[in-house]
Amino acid sequence: MLKKVVEYLKKHPVIAATLTVIFGTICVYTVPVENNFHRFLVRAMLCGFVSFVLFQISGEKTFESSYKNTCYVLKYFSAFLIISLIQGVILLLGNIQSSTMVDNPVIGLLNTFLFFISVGLFEELLFRAVINDAFLYEFRDKKNVFLIIALVSSLVFGVIHTVDVDVTSLTAWALAIGKTLETAVFGFASLILYWKARNVWACGIAHGLYDFLTAFSTGIFQSAQEATSYVAVNDNSSYSLIMYGIRTVIGIIIAFIIWKKVSKQIDFEKIRREW
Repeated sequence: MLKKVVEYLKKHPVIAATLTVIFGTICVYTVPVENNFHRFLVRAMLCGFVSFVLFQISGEKTFESSYKNTCYVLKYFSAFLIISLIQGVILLLGNIQSSTMVDNPVIGLLNTFLFFISVGLFEELLFRAVINDAFLYEFRDKKNVFLIIALVSSLVFGVIHTVDVDVTSLTAWALAIGKTLETAVFGFASLILYWKARNVWACGIAHGLYDFLTAFSTGIFQSAQEATSYVAVNDNSSYSLIMYGIRTVIGIIIAFIIWKKVSKQIDFEKIRREW
């Protein structure tokens, strides 16, 4: 039975990718967790599952180059990391005034770091590597395959962050659109670097660092640990909309710079032939 499933996944990579995205999303949103360490364990297990699916799609090719160009990827992610650090410091200063510190901030910070690194690895494996490789193997002969990959990968990555939107609220829809655009731009920038380096681990670590630097205060202060939806309507909705808009504009600028500098070094025809 398992052999037949594996053979089916190999023959139909887009279906495999779709099922993997659905399964991963359901797990993230439904598996009960109590703290960041539990969230880390869930993401770590999902990383293993997604890696298995990715191996069925593209074999060892994706993993055999996973040690290359790590510093290159981190270098081009540095602008995103600086922006996230600035936002993280602002949130930290706000929590200092209004929140109570956890009993053991060192452990809390470590668990938060592990959680966000596992999130980065899981999301890059799923939304970059699996989707990219699946569409590339399925439609490699199509002229616009890379445009299709960019649109699907970026938009799915963005929409997944807003699946719990309150469909009855216009404000929630506005928040969802803002979050989708911000996340999609970030995802496209990451995809460019994946095309160049094919180092999903470097992209995952950079992604995890971006999330951690933004929200590291959740490991230090109790009230900051309260998980809220990206599109929850509350007293801070107007502020969130403004921030999504600002980060989207900044992200577009950074992504454009990365594209201009990196795309010249990407041999798309070689990718089409060899991936």
